[in-house]
Formats: sequence, structure tokens, C-alpha cells
Amino acid sequence: MSKPAPPRDGLTVVIPAHNAADALDKVLPAWGNVLHNLNRPVELIVVNDGSTDGTAAVLQKRASTPHLRVLTHETRKGFGACLRAALDDAKHPLFLYAGVDYPYTPNDVRPMLERIELRDEVFGKQPDLISGARAGQPRPFVAKALGGAWQLFWRVFAGLPTTEPMPWYGWGASFARARAAWVFGVPLADVNSAFKLYRTAFLKRFPIQSDGDFVHTELVAKATFLTSIMDEVPLTPKADPLPALGPVATDRRKVFRKPEFAFPTPKPEPTHEPVTAPPAPAPS
Repeated sequence: MSKPAPPRDGLTVVIPAHNAADALDKVLPAWGNVLHNLNRPVELIVVNDGSTDGTAAVLQKRASTPHLRVLTHETRKGFGACLRAALDDAKHPLFLYAGVDYPYTPNDVRPMLERIELRDEVFGKQPDLISGARAGQPRPFVAKALGGAWQLFWRVFAGLPTTEPMPWYGWGASFARARAAWVFGVPLADVNSAFKLYRTAFLKRFPIQSDGDFVHTELVAKATFLTSIMDEVPLTPKADPLPALGPVATDRRKVFRKPEFAFPTPKPEPTHEPVTAPPAPAPS
């Protein structure tokens, strides 16, 4: 007689959405089907981030999607603000967020769930973060030539073996990745991927300071600083163009100048000793 399988950690999937009616209409049935077949406790939270198109109507139309709950912002607050709202409402130990401005494949969550449950052989800990790396973008000739010349240089002068190049995300993304690595210690190839799996308890250790798209870098940078185990797994390759990030300068400066790695300890309430009147002088 075989032993019953150990219980699996529950999963919260969060989809921030701003003016994403068409994308949600396509992806919600797919997420509902994948979550239904995961054989673990699940919930699906869509944060309607101040949409002015038909997003609300689509969410009403898809209200029968299994495990679906909707949070609504009256005005647009940004990707990071959506994660803060969903994190306060999340019920399960695992927390995955997925954007809708790129055609992420919901079924890619399966290898990420398998990876986050493995224990590191050296540190004996399980990961706090698994990030999905997009792939499938064609690499331009100039990038191929420069990458080949760089690898040849290190092969000839240092004897290093040649390796497979990282996926191509464009010149701007390559520069942003290098800056994130040098300034914030981010080790991922696709730090701006909006398909990441975290442990909920880890995300609740510190405030999410970014309101917008810089939240992807902020969370990985804090995981690096807190010596978390993390990994990056490839997603289903797609040739779709990568979406542009929203403004990140304000959040980047805020996190760089004063990063917060823990919630502030509340100050104890001052205690007031009761004031008593001095004794009246004795009559002379």
C-alpha cells in the first residue's frame, strides 16, 4: 500500500491588470484550467488597477472562473501597488504574479512550483524566489558578432570555455540588466519578467516600496541582500515583442537611497503616571 502524497503548499496567483480587457478574456480561462489541475489549494486574484476600458465587464463575464477574486483600485496605482494590495489579501504560502502585457503561458507555473520545493544541497534551504526567464526573441547580427568576439577573447586569453549566450531582450534591456546587477546586486538574466514565484512569508518580511514596474528589480535585490536562495527557469519561448516598462526613475531613487529590509518596529505607547496633588500643608 503506497503512502499518501504529502500535502502541497497552497498557491495564490495575482494578475495586476490596467486596461487589459482583451488579454484577460483570453488568459483567465487558461489560468482557471491550470489551477484546477494543480492538486493543491489555490486562489486567483485579479487587481483591476483603475481600468477605463472593458476590464470590469470582462471580469464580470468571467466571474465563474474557478477560485477567482477581484480587487479594484478606483485610479491607477501601478504594478507594485497592486502586489501590495494582493499580498495583504493572499491566503496561501506561495505567491506568483503574472503580467498580462506579454503572453505568459499559465502552464509554466508547474516547473517553477517543482523548483521552489527543492532544497539547496549546500545551505539546506528551499528557495524564496523562482523567476521565469522569457526567451524566443531573435538576436540581431551585431549582437551575435559582439557576443562571439567577447567569448573568443576570453577563450584565447583566459582559457574560459564558451557558453550559450543569454536570451536577447534588446539593447535597452541589456543595459538595464547590467545596471541592476552592478547597482542592486541582481543576478537574474531577465529581472523584468512579470512571471515570478515567491514565498508569501518572505514578501511579508519587508515593505514593497515601489509603486510601479521597478518592483521587479526591488524584490530580487532585497532577496539578494537577505541571502535568499533563488533560481531562474526558462519560460515557453515566444517571439512576441517585449513590453516597455513604465516609469521607474522615482521608485529606483527611493529604493536606492533608503531601502527598507524590514517593517519598522512600532514605538511603545508612552505611559503617563497619574498626577496627584501634593498634600496640603499642616495648619500651624
